[in-house]
Amino acid sequence: MSTSNIQSSPVQRELSIRSESVQRIYNFYVNNLFYANRRYQRKLVWTIEEKRAFIDSILQGFPVPIILLAETEKDKKSVFEIIDGMQRLNAITAFIEGEFDIQGKYFDLQTMIESKSRLDQQQLVQKTPVLERKYCETIGSYILPLSVYSFDDNDKVDEVFRRINSNGKHLSKQELRSAGATSKFANLVRIISSEIRSDASASDIVLLNEMKKISITNKELEYGIKVDDIFWVKNKILTKEMLRESRDEQIVADIIAYMLLPETPGSSASISDEYYGFKNGQHQEKIETSLVLKQPESIRKEFMIIYNHIREILQESKRNFSELITLNNLKYMPRPFQVIFFSFYDLVFREKMEIANYDGLIKSLRNINQDIDITSGQTWSYQNKRRNINKVKGIIREFFKVRDNNDPAKDSWLTEFETLLTQSKTEQTLYDFKQGFTQLNERGQFDQDSFSKIILTLTAMANHSPGATGYVCVGVADNDQTAERIKNLYNIEPIEYKNFKITGIEHEAKKLQGNIDNFYRWITQQIKSEPIHQTVKDTIGREIKIIDYYDKSVLIFCLKAGENPISYDGKFYQRIGANIEEIKVDEYAELFKRFSK
Repeated sequence: MSTSNIQSSPVQRELSIRSESVQRIYNFYVNNLFYANRRYQRKLVWTIEEKRAFIDSILQGFPVPIILLAETEKDKKSVFEIIDGMQRLNAITAFIEGEFDIQGKYFDLQTMIESKSRLDQQQLVQKTPVLERKYCETIGSYILPLSVYSFDDNDKVDEVFRRINSNGKHLSKQELRSAGATSKFANLVRIISSEIRSDASASDIVLLNEMKKISITNKELEYGIKVDDIFWVKNKILTKEMLRESRDEQIVADIIAYMLLPETPGSSASISDEYYGFKNGQHQEKIETSLVLKQPESIRKEFMIIYNHIREILQESKRNFSELITLNNLKYMPRPFQVIFFSFYDLVFREKMEIANYDGLIKSLRNINQDIDITSGQTWSYQNKRRNINKVKGIIREFFKVRDNNDPAKDSWLTEFETLLTQSKTEQTLYDFKQGFTQLNERGQFDQDSFSKIILTLTAMANHSPGATGYVCVGVADNDQTAERIKNLYNIEPIEYKNFKITGIEHEAKKLQGNIDNFYRWITQQIKSEPIHQTVKDTIGREIKIIDYYDKSVLIFCLKAGENPISYDGKFYQRIGANIEEIKVDEYAELFKRFSK
């Protein structure tokens, strides 16, 4: 057949092949040109060993796989979304910035203009011993192959990602299912899974520079989320390797399907393919229809209520999941976890019950794995699943009681609060933390200026963009010195979570208003004197939450942007990073134009 009649496809016309040096790639990185889209780039999971091996390949001049980018526009400048190659780009930039060594030596920051500039500005620290300059120059001059697509359609990017990975062996079955999937079900699985792993981000589009803060790492790295601390691994529900293969998302998908489908579904690779629409069948249509009726956020809340119940039970028992339910030292046990989750879900939501006796429930769960008979193998029949759920419900039912009201959640904010803390790492503009409302001295008087700044901060956050939601959490020390000061004044030992020090506000509530309930009402009254529009006052007051984080009470303010910018005392403000800046009058037109879109 003559090639003269073959027409170039749109994809071919939008593709360019480029070669860029490592130094040039690092230049792109420091100028914030690389973004990860978490719809298909879930997490950074390369180990130190894998990163070192990749840098060694560069050092020895070996060829490396092509990096695939999608050129797009963000904030009026051309940037790149990473379709394939995020782990490799992270390995390069992390090595340059001294986050790990190779053969015991660190990259010489004097080698390249960009790294030397950051060293001179004290943004980086030179670690020692230093790798010989000639080797660093070899790395900096290494040419990386890039394929760059210019797309204005997210569906095309998703399709490219699926195609380049569909025949490869480096993605697990679950990763292939979820890669670029945009159904309500797939999106809900992704959101819940990120919350449980504690690598959630406020936006799907995250700077590569920020991804390391929520990456899954081993204990050799100083940053990110330690894999041993993740719920699934810590409780021996999954192994580290299973987590790397996204088996946690498979568990979450199976649980959500159970919550949505009228009949108990079995579990298998084929059924999972149906959930994601990779195989024809009845399940996906039923699930999507059910999600339209029940709403994803409602299902997410139900999931988190049960998940938080299980976390609280494990906390109270002072054991991990495996230690609590079995005598045997099993390496992983996803199906027993699911059976217990399903049993709790049935009792709490389908039979409208609540936990009445925590101590009795914990005792009934001890070694309960000996009383159930869960089959092994790739397929888990619905009959075996249902039989084991009924057995567990029969054992634990006496420690539940019928609810007095229809709301099963006092405040299901245990995991949600941790998610909020994690999201602040990649979107600092929309999150702020305060130790409290009082001055840190012996008198402990109410600090009116600090309270007013909280309200001002909320209005500045709301001016970020239409639909943006800003959060201010009170009861979280913003540094170690503040936490130590509170400890000395009030004898309060903070709870630590990912370098955050949660001190709570009970001491202030008691000092200012006698108890937490009076304090809550009093704080809502204080909002009325702030120089903001009445509807904004009402919105802030209506959305205030006091949540329990283990034995600490934290007060959370939030404000979601509406159709128009929000003023404070007749002026408009915006938050840039952790700073609040007044918007100049000649910038008002741009501000209102942003909201008119």
